[in-house]
Amino acid sequence: METRDLNSRAMNRERAASGQLTWKWPVMIVFGRLFFAIIAQSLIAPLFFSSAPSPYLAAGRWWPVYGVLIDLGCFFLITWRAGKEGLRFRDLINFDPHRLGRDLLLGLVYILWFFPLAMVGILGFSELLYGTPQPPSVYSPLPDWAAVYSLLVFPIIWGLMEQATYQGYALPRLEAVLPNRGFAIALVVFGWGIQHIALPLTFDMRFMFFRFLSFIPLAVVMTLIYLRTRRLIPFIVAHWAVDMIGILTGLILPMLGK
Repeated sequence: METRDLNSRAMNRERAASGQLTWKWPVMIVFGRLFFAIIAQSLIAPLFFSSAPSPYLAAGRWWPVYGVLIDLGCFFLITWRAGKEGLRFRDLINFDPHRLGRDLLLGLVYILWFFPLAMVGILGFSELLYGTPQPPSVYSPLPDWAAVYSLLVFPIIWGLMEQATYQGYALPRLEAVLPNRGFAIALVVFGWGIQHIALPLTFDMRFMFFRFLSFIPLAVVMTLIYLRTRRLIPFIVAHWAVDMIGILTGLILPMLGK
């Protein structure tokens, strides 16, 4: 027997109709990860006051490590808001042990779609903004322990929390409270993309535009598929794999080559 989906379209519409759910918190949570990213980099910056001419920029190279602070902030925020609606965190990801095998298998299929799509966005907007398909690196060399953490731990937590934030919590609620589903999709895609300008925050406008735009194609496709399937575990699996491949090729291999 499959578990009841407490995060379904019908349930969220009931919450909206009763006044339990409004647009305010879902919108705030859409932009919450950007806020937490800026705060997290600010918290790390004082560690470089005596060793770097630009402590805030020096802190930014550590974003795959301090990213856990962003994830913790989002976890507590969306768990608190879900609790107000009578849901647990696991309800947001619609975890069903009876479907776990199928969800994991579908996640492997999604990897084959999402990784090429991510590369299309990265290479395409690199060509558009920099005149070359060789994109600027979003990673900087780190100590060995931090690089290993970035490869083995960061993608798991990051993939789970990004998916839970944007698709598990925000998208189904905005779909329920806004009169137009397209507007809900556009808002989530915009918030999901704009988060990347602070990963890391460099104050380089061209780089920030690149970070924002390069994620948009993948975000659009993921939100459209999720609204049809309502199964988040496959997206978490695929997101983990795409991030791990990105760190392996963008951080680990360049470090090994030096």
